[in-house]
Amino acid sequence: MRRLVTLCIVLGLLSGCVHKELNANGEKAAGNAGNEPEIKDIGSFRLSDPEGPKVVDQELDVIPTEINPMVEKWITYFQGRGRPHMERYLARSSRYEKLMKKVLRDNGLPEDIFYIALIESGFSSQATSHAAAVGYWQFIRGTGKRYGLEINPFVDERRDPVFATQAAAEYFKGLYSVFGSWYLAMASYNVGENRVKREVMNHYTRDFWELARKKRLPAETVNYVPKFIAAKLIAKEPAKYGFEDIDYLPPIEFDHITVKQPVNMRQMAEKLNLNYEDFKALNPKFKGEVAILKGSELVLRIPPGTTEVATVAAAESAVTDVRFIADSGDTQTYKIRKGDNLKTIARKYRTSVAYLRDLNDLPRKSKLKVGRTIYVPDRTPLRDRSDRKNNSTVAAKSNAKPAPEKVTETATAELTGGRYYVVQSGDSLFSIAQKYSTSVAELQKANNIKRKSKLKLGMKLKIPGGDNGSAREVAKSKVHVVRKGDNLSDIAAKYNVSVSQLKQKNKLRNPSSLMVGTRIQIPIAEAN
Repeated sequence: MRRLVTLCIVLGLLSGCVHKELNANGEKAAGNAGNEPEIKDIGSFRLSDPEGPKVVDQELDVIPTEINPMVEKWITYFQGRGRPHMERYLARSSRYEKLMKKVLRDNGLPEDIFYIALIESGFSSQATSHAAAVGYWQFIRGTGKRYGLEINPFVDERRDPVFATQAAAEYFKGLYSVFGSWYLAMASYNVGENRVKREVMNHYTRDFWELARKKRLPAETVNYVPKFIAAKLIAKEPAKYGFEDIDYLPPIEFDHITVKQPVNMRQMAEKLNLNYEDFKALNPKFKGEVAILKGSELVLRIPPGTTEVATVAAAESAVTDVRFIADSGDTQTYKIRKGDNLKTIARKYRTSVAYLRDLNDLPRKSKLKVGRTIYVPDRTPLRDRSDRKNNSTVAAKSNAKPAPEKVTETATAELTGGRYYVVQSGDSLFSIAQKYSTSVAELQKANNIKRKSKLKLGMKLKIPGGDNGSAREVAKSKVHVVRKGDNLSDIAAKYNVSVSQLKQKNKLRNPSSLMVGTRIQIPIAEAN
């Protein structure tokens, strides 16, 4: 009878959904090409929104919590050697907890599934594994596409907290309906359900702990469930386990607008008087600065209560020439040479093959052609990046047409009456203003530039407030990266400036929501 029951379970297993499934050759299984389900978005999300009803099915609503030596081992790890990681994960968790739990609840799943994302990615949208799994829920490309996630050179919805959680919810619903056990569902999420199916069939049990004791699953999977339980216990009662001074991030909230044209998000953020990084954090699925249409429209998340101004800003930031613009300072281009492969390039730029594939939207079996240009991490020291950019531009101009005069080696020149900048390829008023610690409005006023005017290569711009300055002073402009425990008063005191100057310089409207990792510009004139 037991064998019959087991065989019935096996016959009911879903064969199509794979998280990290291996084929007979030990390679990751690819996704099915067609019939991808459509993932639903959330139009807006606010903390004041009423919570929907929780799942009433007790079996679905409660994940059993077993305390055994394996769980205790992970609790001890997180309290000791792994404490810095857990503190960082807990700090991020508050940003996504209410949002992700809402998505899970709306899908009829227990909220505790949320803590799977903690052990998978630490709630980092940029997390990428050695197996090319990406985002909060660590989907590989094939699985992500199978569950309706859009992945292309401009967009990766595995990095979006709503879309990725919707896909994870669909996956877990399927796994639980097959195994009837949350522990086995989690194990399948980690190693692939075909492996778990085989062990269930061979050992006539649906008890995860029995399979773990017999070492019938990979070591990573045997530790996966105890690690989840330990993380969940700590996250729910951090003080009980010695985590009392966590600098939690404020929860995410947003409204949305729908537009009919692609948008440059950096320009839009500037018009909304927002930090670009904060605006991008609301829309992390876009790989670069340009947000493209999905079908015939584009949905953008915006700060609550900014619908009218955001609609205007989006219209003014629309782009007609859609091309990938990497976030400033993140990447540089690399031209493939004879003998190159992803492993050698990854080693050269101190990254992984998985990251290069993800960044350039390269399928697993794609071949690199000599002469092709790809994106790689920019490992140039910050102080040298502008020089590299300027020198390459100068070289291009010299090759195109010999100049009778000696070309200057930097784009900044000291001329009578002040300091000037020569516009280079890829420049915008915003990037120039950031570089010289001024504002777009001041640049426009100093150079009589109208609102919709475009910059031209070689154009000479006067830098406001540069009469007594020099390019060296600009290079020394200070940036403070916000750390745990920082506040504006402490930062202002450290650099001998006022809080009001910091607010004005960084366009901070709500200093209490200062996030760890934010780059704060220090006014040069007052800096030590």
